[in-house]
Amino acid sequence: MPSSNRPSDPSRTRLSPEDRQQQLLRVTSDIIATDGVDNVRIPYVAAAAGITRPVVYKFFPNRHELIKGVLEDFREDFARRTPNIMVTEDAADIGSIARGFIDAACDTIEAKGSGGWQLLRSVGPDQEISAISKDFRGQLVQPWLIPLRELTGVDDAEAQALADMFLTGAGEILQRWIDGEFSRQQVATLLGRIILAVLSEFTE
Repeated sequence: MPSSNRPSDPSRTRLSPEDRQQQLLRVTSDIIATDGVDNVRIPYVAAAAGITRPVVYKFFPNRHELIKGVLEDFREDFARRTPNIMVTEDAADIGSIARGFIDAACDTIEAKGSGGWQLLRSVGPDQEISAISKDFRGQLVQPWLIPLRELTGVDDAEAQALADMFLTGAGEILQRWIDGEFSRQQVATLLGRIILAVLSEFTE
């Protein structure tokens, strides 16, 4: 995955409130990605951002709000990049959905860090964040359901299971991209092969 686009030392620059909030979210995202969500602590975030703890508390009163902020910020950015495939009644073909999903996921991870993606794929540190992650995952599979039913003839529950399987596979492949093992093109190609292999069981 390409390196971060963050300024080299934003703590030495006078940032607007919005930019400071985004800086703190990105720092927290990077901590989640490298050290795990359990290591998100206000003092740690402040030190990593090069600011004092009161500045962090001004934007986020506790670690829960920081972690939730990372996930919600990731979700909003992803949705902004996918206005077409996020429409639940869109009957676009599976290939277009897969390409749109990969492009949006990679672009969002590059812009926001992979912490939000890690939270999406995990159980979450508490019930509220787990609920947000579950809702987000549901949002991600919605565009797949109609074309899956049309192509395979399965019922709603089976289409949901297939979509969940594709999302899980995409997550595993994207993690390889995050770790620098795969290129974006490899991610798209592998996901396409997974989808075609599964669909062939219904169409042959």
